[in-house]
Amino acid sequence: MSIFLTADGAFHRDDAASTLECPHCNTVAHMTLVAAPDFATLQAHRPAETGIVLRCDACAAPVFLRYRINTWQPERIEFHPWAQEVERPREQFAFTYLPAAVAAPFREALGCYTHGLLGAFAAMCRLTAQAMFRDLGEAGRLRLFDQLDEVRELSGVDDRSFEIARRIIFDAGTTSLPPAPGRADAAVLLEAMKDLLYQNYVRGGRLRKALRMRRFFAGEQELETSGETDQD
Repeated sequence: MSIFLTADGAFHRDDAASTLECPHCNTVAHMTLVAAPDFATLQAHRPAETGIVLRCDACAAPVFLRYRINTWQPERIEFHPWAQEVERPREQFAFTYLPAAVAAPFREALGCYTHGLLGAFAAMCRLTAQAMFRDLGEAGRLRLFDQLDEVRELSGVDDRSFEIARRIIFDAGTTSLPPAPGRADAAVLLEAMKDLLYQNYVRGGRLRKALRMRRFFAGEQELETSGETDQD
């Protein structure tokens, strides 16, 4: 992937760099270039990084990206092929089915993750786990431990990343804050927490809702059938 700016002011990028997940509408969409840095200004000041502005074709919101500069040439400035996100898409989750005491810290955890505050994210994940332990009891805590092991088996995550997630979630007896995970380890922790919450709250809540709707319509059909029989 080659991304570069030429002396005539043309910013060149391939199709892969033109399609992103919009941090505003969460849609994977084409991004139209709106503003690129001035070639002469970059050559004069030689910054280590610079930025561009895109427009999301799905929602028309501005999207900002920051690039490290790799090489300087008289007629061409080459950028690092991968941009650094200035804004991240908001993480989504079905909070409707979570108890308030569990939902509150996890909502904060998602906000911390979105803004790259990974130490705070780990701390809020631990608080979420503690709230789950209180809500589900000791039997639920043991079940969560087994479910986390299933996450490792199903996802094939490496032992090191899994152990980091396990310690943050289950070493809740200590008063010290968990260490800040790296971005890759934080992603593992995020998906593990989402899966545990889904299995213990969302899955059951959605199933109970679906059953209530099925029983409601089944009851209406029985009443209609009974009414037709009475008329006969």
